[in-house]
Amino acid sequence: MTAAEKTLVMYGDGAREAARRMLPNLPDACFVPVAAERLREAAKAGLAQVVMVARMQEQAAFLGGAAGLLESITLDMDCGPALAGRVAQAPAVQDVYDVWDAAGKLGPCGRELCRRTAAGLERLAAEAEGAADSPVAAQVVLLDAAGERMVGMYGRMAR
Repeated sequence: MTAAEKTLVMYGDGAREAARRMLPNLPDACFVPVAAERLREAAKAGLAQVVMVARMQEQAAFLGGAAGLLESITLDMDCGPALAGRVAQAPAVQDVYDVWDAAGKLGPCGRELCRRTAAGLERLAAEAEGAADSPVAAQVVLLDAAGERMVGMYGRMAR
């Protein structure tokens, strides 16, 4: 199996082209919409690396929804209770992006969201393989609201 065959690139809604631009040397077969089942299947087949390229909405959904998640990230990144309160009151996930951006906290909070998403990807791959620790390396790229530009990332390289 080649390195490309051991790589899965999951992209969020409307982010396929952005993912292709970021990883132009991978074959089309490596690119799939975000789906936990695709990751499980790939992990069982010897996957070495998963890359998720998605906006905040898809990452929050992958982690089980935004309820409390984004507020927790805001507090964990030392943004203070006032900003965390504004995040908690945001009517939609995309509004949190705007709140973080306006407060100058999109960088650290976006990176933490990516870190948590990467940990979730690795945990899911480990469960699929029946292992305690996943040999699958996860990288996550946070895209802007339009799904065009990278605004945050986190991850580790495949072994």
